[in-house]
Amino acid sequence: MKYHLIGINGTSMSGLAKILEAQGNQISGCDIERAKSKEKRLKIFQGHSRDHITKDLDGLIISAAITPSSGGWKEVERAQELGIPIIPRSKMIGRLMQDKVGIAVAGMHGKTTVSAMISLILEKAGLDPTFLIGGELPKFGNARSGKGEYFVVEACEYARQFLDMRPKIAVITNIEEEHLDTYPGGLKEIKKAFKKFVRLIPQNGLLVLWEEDPQTPWLAKCARCKVKTFSLKKPWPGLKLKIPGRHNILNATAAARVCHELGVPHKTIKMVLNDFTGVKRRFEMKGEVNGILVIDDYGHHPSEIQATLAGAREFYPKRRLICVFQPHQYARTKALFDDFAISFSNCDKLVITEIFAVPGREEKRDVTAQQLAEEIKKHQKNVVYLKTYQEIVDYLKKESKSGDLIITMGATKIYEVGEKLLQDLGFRNKG
Repeated sequence: MKYHLIGINGTSMSGLAKILEAQGNQISGCDIERAKSKEKRLKIFQGHSRDHITKDLDGLIISAAITPSSGGWKEVERAQELGIPIIPRSKMIGRLMQDKVGIAVAGMHGKTTVSAMISLILEKAGLDPTFLIGGELPKFGNARSGKGEYFVVEACEYARQFLDMRPKIAVITNIEEEHLDTYPGGLKEIKKAFKKFVRLIPQNGLLVLWEEDPQTPWLAKCARCKVKTFSLKKPWPGLKLKIPGRHNILNATAAARVCHELGVPHKTIKMVLNDFTGVKRRFEMKGEVNGILVIDDYGHHPSEIQATLAGAREFYPKRRLICVFQPHQYARTKALFDDFAISFSNCDKLVITEIFAVPGREEKRDVTAQQLAEEIKKHQKNVVYLKTYQEIVDYLKKESKSGDLIITMGATKIYEVGEKLLQDLGFRNKG
C-alpha cells in the first residue's frame, strides 16, 4: 500500500510512518519544517503542495491538526478531487490494532510514561511488541514495529480520537478538564467520551484504573461484563524509581499490573521499572554546568505542573528551583487560568513567556501571558514575564548560580532555552 502523511514530523505521525514502512508499505509525507526522520526510505517534502498527492496513493493520512485553516488542507482537497481515501491518524492506528492485542493508555496525564514502561517491559520479556508513544526512548525512539502479538499505543482523548481504537487492554490514568476546545461541555462531556472508550474493551479484556483519581473508579461499572478490572490502590512492591514524584509511582504501578496480567515475571517487571530513566521531555536531564542543573519537562496542564514541581522539590530539596514556563494554547490558558495561578507553589522563581498558539487550531483569545504572570504574583512574589527565549536565556545567565535547578516546562520548544543556557555557560555534552 502507498500512503502520504501530512505533518509527518509530528511525534505520533512520524512514529506511525515508521511502523507502516516497516510493515512493507510505501510512505511519503510532508511538513512545514525540514524533514527530521532518520528513515532514509521515506520520501519527505518540506512544505505543502497539491503536487504531493498522486493518483497512485491508497490513502492520505491526516492528524486532528489538519483543518480547513491549516496549510495541509490544499493536499486534502486534491485527494478529494482524485477520490483518494482520507484516513484520520487515529483510524489508521485502529486498523493496525485489529491485527494485534491492543494495549491503549488513556487519560489526561501520564500516557507517554505508562505506555513507554509497558513497552519496555514487554520488550525485555522477549515478547517483541509494536509500540507508538508520544515521546522518544533512548534505544527505540517513539515507535517500533515488532513481530509479537502486542501493540502498545497512547489513546489520545483530543477530538475523541481514542474512540477509533480497538484495544483489548486499556489503562486510564486520570480524568479532568482538558482540551476544552473539543469538549465545550467540560468534565461532563469528557466523562461521556471516556465511558464510550471503556465500552470498546471486549469481553475477557482488561481495564486498569487509578483509584486515587475520583473521576476514574466509576468507569469500572461502565465496562462490559467479563472485563477484568483493577482499581489500583497501592504502589507495586519493590519499586525504587529513578524518576521523581508520586505520579510516576502510580504510572509504574499501572504498567506493572498490565504486564503481570500478561504473564511477565515480577523480577522482569521490577528490573525494568527500577532502571527506567524516563522518556524524552519527561523530566529529562539536559545537563549540569557550574553547579547549575537543567531539566526539561513537557508538562503544560496545571495538574502536570504541580506534580512535576512537587517531584522536583522532593528529589532536590536543597536546590533553589527556577521554573521557566510557556503556556500552550490561548483556549487552555483562559479556561484553566485560575488553576494555573496556583500551580507553581513549589518553585522559588518563575519565568513566564508568550502563549503558544497551535497553528490551524485557534485564534488569539482575550488572555495574555502578562495577565497570567500578574495573577500568579497574587500567590507568590518571584514571577517575571519575558517575551522571547533569548531574553529568558540572558536573564538566567545573570540570575542563576551554583546549586540551582532550572526546569523548563511546556508543550512547546521551550527546551531550547535550557539548551542555549547550557551552551552559553560552557556545557559540553559527553553523550
